[in-house]
Amino acid sequence: MKPYKFIIFILFTAFLTSCEDELQIEPRQNQDSEVTLGTETGIVNILNGAYAIAADADVFGGRSLVSADLMAQTGLTSTTDFRWRGSYGEFRQMYTKSVLVDNAFVRQIYARNYEIINAANTVIENIDKVADADKRTRMIAEANFLKSLAYFDLVRFFGLPYEAGKQNTQLGVIIRPNAIYDFNADLSKERSTVEEVYTLIIQQLNAAYNGLPEENSFYPDKYAAKALLARVYLQQQNYAAARDAANEVIENSGRALSTSYANAFNHDENQIEDIFAIQITKQTGENEIVVMYASEGNGGRGGDVEIRNTYINKFTDPNDDRANFNYINPDNDRLLTSKYTNQYGDVGIIRLAEMYLIRAETNFRLGTSVGDTALNDINLIRTRAHAANFTALTLATILRERELELAMEGFAIHDLKRTKGSIDVNADGSELIPYDDPTLVFPIPLREMDANKLITQNPGYGS
Repeated sequence: MKPYKFIIFILFTAFLTSCEDELQIEPRQNQDSEVTLGTETGIVNILNGAYAIAADADVFGGRSLVSADLMAQTGLTSTTDFRWRGSYGEFRQMYTKSVLVDNAFVRQIYARNYEIINAANTVIENIDKVADADKRTRMIAEANFLKSLAYFDLVRFFGLPYEAGKQNTQLGVIIRPNAIYDFNADLSKERSTVEEVYTLIIQQLNAAYNGLPEENSFYPDKYAAKALLARVYLQQQNYAAARDAANEVIENSGRALSTSYANAFNHDENQIEDIFAIQITKQTGENEIVVMYASEGNGGRGGDVEIRNTYINKFTDPNDDRANFNYINPDNDRLLTSKYTNQYGDVGIIRLAEMYLIRAETNFRLGTSVGDTALNDINLIRTRAHAANFTALTLATILRERELELAMEGFAIHDLKRTKGSIDVNADGSELIPYDDPTLVFPIPLREMDANKLITQNPGYGS
């Protein structure tokens, strides 16, 4: 049996309706805000509500991850790694780079992340209701971690890529420093710059790291904060900071690679490799990534995302477990990944293999060997997958290893942007979608544009 997970949600839904009235609740579920905000139990429930929103299918329950994968592919060529076979028009728009301002999935990613932020802000502003000092410190730190997770998702999807020299002029997303209690008020606000959003994320994660314990059950601990920091620094191309953060997680977190590649996936409780995972049960949370990637027999829709030989051919060793970690759906003959076959399995957000890949890449770029050499780190991951070890490395080799290890885990579009890659539309290089093309950035949702008199739309989506 799993321990108690992120179940309490309804107590805070009254505060999370936003300008869009996205969440509807029955009157009997509503609780007077003064009662909720005036008690320790109410504040604890609000924090649990933030975790529940994070576990929603719209965001870290899977849809954010699937969106990042599809945005890095294109439906205009037969040589992409994966093919969208599903009926959801919202995902097809991402696949074909024709996202509309009223795309419901984009709207929900935007709204849910701001609901997480608002819940976290509310916890922090009312933490004085919690009696125990240590508990207050931990709850504030967890709230800062969740806010950082949400802002990082928002700025990567809705802002142009972080680039030195441009991040002070490019628009990121709205920063909401305080909790919103009155959604009838005018909440109009312009977006902050990409640099300002990243600065806030790093500040919050450092605060989370300082306030979180070394062990925190399935909730984020201090090393989850440090691991997310490593990911943020890597996206900024701050390689020294990313290297040092990843190295600390590897050296001090107590995590280790799972004994096999298969053991890193499809589990109901956190395993040794998990740094942070979204908890899913039959009662709470939705594993949307299983729904999109799995066969009907494994809790999915039959394989809305199908693997193509283009992806399989990227593996250089036929004995590589990762190349063979797939199956044929007997109902439609689609080749599907074996990463997602447990309908009620947790959704992995950060695992240790990513930290080894970050340390290897950053050490290689900087010509250093903090913690270990890049070659040893890459070969450690390959050994776990029964792939032949390398005798030498190039940056392209390291980036390919990252691509193969983390495929279909929500990294694709973000890695394409930070490495300044492109999408080959015609499969012959005659037409490319570059990393900074506006079609690779989500539009600010139509509802936000209608309600917010001050916000600026992204290029290519109208005013």
